[in-house]
Amino acid sequence: MDEFNCEDLPHIRVLAGENENGPVYESLPARQIDDDVYELLASPGLTLNLARGDVISIKDPSAPAEVLTRGGNFCIQIYADQVPDEAVAKLEREVQQQLGGTLDGQFEGNLTFSVPGRHGIYNVNGPFDAFREATGVEWYFANIYANLNDDDDETLLDWWLTA
Repeated sequence: MDEFNCEDLPHIRVLAGENENGPVYESLPARQIDDDVYELLASPGLTLNLARGDVISIKDPSAPAEVLTRGGNFCIQIYADQVPDEAVAKLEREVQQQLGGTLDGQFEGNLTFSVPGRHGIYNVNGPFDAFREATGVEWYFANIYANLNDDDDETLLDWWLTA
């Protein structure tokens, strides 16, 4: 996967969820394909069910984006107050070397990675589990579950079986 500077790319606003103040949006780099249709150029750091390469539709800005076509990447999110720079650099290097993935975003201790789905869900764990063991910080797949509104429902989307 090629590295690029997302800051210079056009961005879209995607509904990430809601908090006590109302809707929360995330700005993501994207390439417009058609009216209300975009290809994501990086995986999100907040929004669930999306990843780099997905083609999405946003007809209603107050509703979650609709995935039209999966781009073939896992979105892996990490949330922490702080992560040592050395640990981030090591994880980024290992994800790139072992999985061909990229660090798509970082804000303080929050990290977002894109990893090709062709590896399968159980074969991407190595670098991320090593990171958890070294730092105590958990990681999460952000685009594998069918029911985003029920934390107890672990039904998988299985899109990676054909990636």
